[in-house]
Amino acid sequence: MLGKLTASASVGLCALCGVVLAHEPKIVLPGEGKPVAVPFHPTTLLLSENENESGLSFYEFRVPPKTAAAPPHIHTTEDEFFYVVSGEVSFLDRETVIVGAPGTFVSLPRNNLHAFWNDTDNEAVLLVAASQGQFEKFFDEVAMAVQAEKPASAKDMGALIGRVASARGIAIRMDAVPDEAKALYFDE
Repeated sequence: MLGKLTASASVGLCALCGVVLAHEPKIVLPGEGKPVAVPFHPTTLLLSENENESGLSFYEFRVPPKTAAAPPHIHTTEDEFFYVVSGEVSFLDRETVIVGAPGTFVSLPRNNLHAFWNDTDNEAVLLVAASQGQFEKFFDEVAMAVQAEKPASAKDMGALIGRVASARGIAIRMDAVPDEAKALYFDE
């Protein structure tokens, strides 16, 4: 019976429980998320850290073919979680590279060197979550800095991202790019 209720009807059931919710339930239908203006890859915010008690942010990342998505980096204030919806993505976990096909789940805790990229000929779609940290603020600051500074080259963009990341407790480690991904990250 419950499976046949509409989204709005099922949200209303919370009132029957007699519980006061700290946040309203949220249903995001396809195409309804908030686009995030970051230079890495098309990113859509599905749930903000301010919309739930856990402080989790949920995103959809659409990683184009042959794209260096996120360089090797270490977060000090948040954990990241990835679920591959479609396509394939390579993940760096410290010194190990694994290829995630649809259905792959990856948990990358804070203080852990990691990266991801799409070395295939097809787009990859990921559901990404970040725990209570500064992830949303980082994306916002990168977008504002790109607008203000308008970097002229990939090198300038990398320097801008590195500067903003450092201020948010994220260390970019370009020296840790694995050999198999260097063509995506560096002009050779």
